[in-house]
Amino acid sequence: MSGIELGLVPLRAALREECDNTVDVLLRAKAPAAPSGGNRQMPLNLALVIDRSGSMAGRALHEAKRCAAMIIDSVSPTDRCSLVVYDDDSDVLVPAQPVGDRAAFRNALSSIEPGGRTALYDGWLTGAEQVATASDNTRLSRVLLLSDGMANVGMSAPHQIARRCAELAAAGVSTSTYGLGQNFNEELMTAMAVEGQGNPHYGQTAEDLEDPFRQELDLVRALCARALRLASTPGAGIGVEILNNYPIDAEGRSLLPDLAYGSEAWALIRLTVPRDVVHSADVVHLLTATIEYRDLEGESRLAGPVHLRLPRLPADAFAAVAPDDLVVRRLAEVRAASVQEQARRAARDGDWSRVQHLLSELRAEVGQHPWLAASIDQLERYARERQTQHFARRRSTRPTGCVPGSRPWTNPPTGRSPGKRLRPRSCVASANKDDASAPKTRMAEPPQKNRMTRRFSRGPWCAASNGP
Repeated sequence: MSGIELGLVPLRAALREECDNTVDVLLRAKAPAAPSGGNRQMPLNLALVIDRSGSMAGRALHEAKRCAAMIIDSVSPTDRCSLVVYDDDSDVLVPAQPVGDRAAFRNALSSIEPGGRTALYDGWLTGAEQVATASDNTRLSRVLLLSDGMANVGMSAPHQIARRCAELAAAGVSTSTYGLGQNFNEELMTAMAVEGQGNPHYGQTAEDLEDPFRQELDLVRALCARALRLASTPGAGIGVEILNNYPIDAEGRSLLPDLAYGSEAWALIRLTVPRDVVHSADVVHLLTATIEYRDLEGESRLAGPVHLRLPRLPADAFAAVAPDDLVVRRLAEVRAASVQEQARRAARDGDWSRVQHLLSELRAEVGQHPWLAASIDQLERYARERQTQHFARRRSTRPTGCVPGSRPWTNPPTGRSPGKRLRPRSCVASANKDDASAPKTRMAEPPQKNRMTRRFSRGPWCAASNGP
């Protein structure tokens, strides 16, 4: 397989003389096209973790079991899977094994009955331990949690559980969440998937979750690079900030979305360039970027380095340098995700005047961006109707950090989408990497297919200028 192609695109291809500069840079990581003979598919190593607590009794548990059965029927016989349930504590109904004997899983699923309270963390951890028995760099290892997220036994704080998910993801075991029921804990379920480098989904029925899972499965089957770690090294005296809300590893590198053949991951980098650095040379070295990643064989590879150097120009010449359209669009997406997250939190607090103010502010900033305008229309309708539940779950469905294509894609790092959080994060083949049109999949309300975004990116907004 040929390697990842890196590129750095500044908002404006120059620095302005006689002042400090803020330079926004789009990093693009482009995957190679799929091999002509077909791509090698990565084997799966999954744990299905089902919440059987009392809060799931009735329809939610019934649909969780149906969803789990659908997943078992969808994977290959050579893929590995385990089945874990929990209420006050956790039980392993089917230990990790190849999925060839599907009857064992079906029989175990049929035996699940509602129980007591909700030891969500213990159930998730038990599933992670099952996955860890066969986790290596040649498999995609993931916990799939089906729950309403109402943790009330043991560790229950969202930030604490999410931190454990992040730690395990760094060790190679990711987490995706499938929220069920009208009143599921969105904060916890989303945080677990975001920090666990997986995908959060929401639905009332197994059918609601079928498309998200199949898209997630399609993505995994098309992967060519995993565990992307972006190192951004600024020139001397220059400040650097990643605007996407990507996780950061122990070495300070940003964890980008997994990459599928023919697709692209991206990140927005903000550089703060003091006046004295601007005048240190006619052409100033601003940034060096590399991405370390693992290929399908589990081998470590390096993309880059790539360098950004820009000339300094007088104010009038700088003003004539046109901003790059793609960078402008990506900045709008990051800003939109940030404002939508603020509006979502205000809606949950019942502060509808704040919601209306934020949405009005967002509409004024995003201009004619088509899919953002459509998302704002929907959010404003929810706000007018005071539909707190719908508003809290309504997110822009385009993942920041990867480019949608002609095949289904999942939501996050934003930026793994959030920059939409929507820890965007992973994507599949793109027909046109520069396309800024509406996403190919949409979020609809129950009883239609319903999804949540994978990752929103948060970061300060910037003017469309490299100037001060």
